[in-house]
Amino acid sequence: MFKFLKSTRSGNDRPPPAASVSVAPSSEQQHSNVRRELIRVVLKDTLRLHGIPPGWLACEVFIITRPPSAEELHIQLVVMKWNEQLLRYAPTLQQQLLLGLDRFDPSIDHSGYIVSWRFSPDCGCPFTRMPDPKSWVKPALTQADDGIVPVLDRRHTRRPAKAPKLNPVPTDPQSHGPNFAPTQIAPLR
Repeated sequence: MFKFLKSTRSGNDRPPPAASVSVAPSSEQQHSNVRRELIRVVLKDTLRLHGIPPGWLACEVFIITRPPSAEELHIQLVVMKWNEQLLRYAPTLQQQLLLGLDRFDPSIDHSGYIVSWRFSPDCGCPFTRMPDPKSWVKPALTQADDGIVPVLDRRHTRRPAKAPKLNPVPTDPQSHGPNFAPTQIAPLR
């Protein structure tokens, strides 16, 4: 008689399903992931090209969004294994990475990317304390003393030392001998 007080739902009745939510990344996220992967691939290729072991460097890529819908790409190169020679050529390696990105994707201007360096805590840096302050003002070794050929130089050997400039000695017009007639300047007519 009072059936309306009883629950009309049986055990098999379930609430209607909620609207499904898509978790697929947006096209901007997919584009960002493609750029991240491209940078990792180009870094790996650049390291291989220059003979640097792949475990020495890693990279992290951050996309920074600025208010007027502009994005900046920040590449952080992480030194995983300490090597002084690698650090000596860090600016050149950074430039080679950006040139590699230009080769792989010439439609984008990569020169505006922010590149920074970070050192892994377990990279093996032998220096645990700063040197004496006077050490910073000692003259640095020059490239000629090291005998190092710059990375961007296409030659495989050093350039020879520059020859001194020749300074011609002015000669006396009388010293040419008897068969030489000096030039006479004639007036124009």
